[in-house]
Parts: sequence; structure tokens; C-alpha cells
Amino acid sequence: MFKRLPLLGIVAILCSPHQTSAHYLWVTIDNQSGDQGVTRIFFEESPSAGDGHYLDHFSGTSKTWFRSVEQMEPELLNTSDVNRGNMRWLEAKLPAGSPRSIDCYGKFGVYKYGQTNVLLHYYARNLNVRTNEDLNELGRAEHMDLDIVPHDSVGEVEVTVLWKGKPAAERMVYIRGPEKFKQNIETDGKGRVQFTPVTAGVYTLRTSVEEPTPGWEGGQDYALIRHNCTIMMQLPLEK
Repeated sequence: MFKRLPLLGIVAILCSPHQTSAHYLWVTIDNQSGDQGVTRIFFEESPSAGDGHYLDHFSGTSKTWFRSVEQMEPELLNTSDVNRGNMRWLEAKLPAGSPRSIDCYGKFGVYKYGQTNVLLHYYARNLNVRTNEDLNELGRAEHMDLDIVPHDSVGEVEVTVLWKGKPAAERMVYIRGPEKFKQNIETDGKGRVQFTPVTAGVYTLRTSVEEPTPGWEGGQDYALIRHNCTIMMQLPLEK
């Protein structure tokens, strides 16, 4: 269904004329804005505001959903394009407070890596939960083809990477957290990794899968398809 590629499977590099950097889709929550907070969606190196240079690629292809324990069926949110100074992002008001999951998908289109054209898809989530019970309810986003599904496991966090509902084995999961927490772990045969949150705070995880399927998109041919996924959540959960 998919495979690792020796060079292309390592990182997703989006090269501008002035810099080389890895860009990903990130979903964040600002609880200080609006009645129930707002979600801000960035396409940057890290989950923070930047120039939003590449957001035009997601125009007409991106979707953002809201789910809560009371409303498990994904609800589409209306996002607006926000420009503030030299920074740009997508933003939407949230209809309810936590526990909740905000899930986003966008098709970037074809990008050239060296001599290889790659069709890029991006998936991003913010899992805004505090307890294992809420995690069990909202951890899986079935409407996402590529999903990072966390489970609490006696002090550790177990994560399953799912590609179209099936475990994705031998995929690197890049985990970052407070105080320079950094782990890169490959999923086992059941698509799982485990890690222990050292310091309380926001943790980010990302992974990717590739399909060696050539095709044509937007007037360009491509040799393969890459899907990138990120998730953000507060850890550890309350006991």
C-alpha cells in the first residue's frame, strides 16, 4: 500500500528562494479568544504564526472539523484567512469547550524535490482532552485517512499510526515536548510506538506515509504521493 523511500521518506522539505525548511500543517487552540476559544491553523516549520506563504495552496482543498464528547459526528468549521502584520493563518471560532478534537485536512498539490515531483497531502489535529475517558472517546478521527491515535498506558503514552484504518508499520514518529524533549521512534508491526512524557506541557507528534503511485494533478505529473500528519496535545493526562 505504501513504502519507505531512502531519501524522500526522511523529511518533507519545502524550498523557498530564500530558505530551506520543513513545513507542516498545525492546528492550535487559543482559549483567550471568543466565547469557547478559536482554532488557528498554521502551515509552518513549527506550530506558530509565520508568513503563511504556502497557505494559498490549500485554498479550496482544506477542511476543518470539530468534534466533542457530546457531538461525535464531525462538524465542518468555517475558517477565515487572517493577516496580521507579516503573519498569516487560518482561523475559526469553536462551538464548544474541551474536551474536543479539531481535525484538519488539506491538499497542497505537486511539489518538486530535486528531480522528483511529489503530490502532498497534509493532516493535522489538536486533541484537547484532560482525562483517559475523554481520550478514549475522541482519540480516533475516522474521517482522516492518516491518523495518529494516542492511548494512555500506565504512565506511558502509546500511539498507533493508522493509514486508511490499518496500522502503518515501520513509520518514523517524531515526538517533541517541553524542555527540549525529543524522541524519534519507528512504529512496530502493529503501527505502535510508546513514550513517557517527562514534563507536563504540549507535545507534538508527526509522521508520514508514501504511496509509489504516479499521476497527474493541476497540470503537473508526479511520481509518488506523500501524506504528512501532525497532532498536538497536553500531556500527561489527569489520573
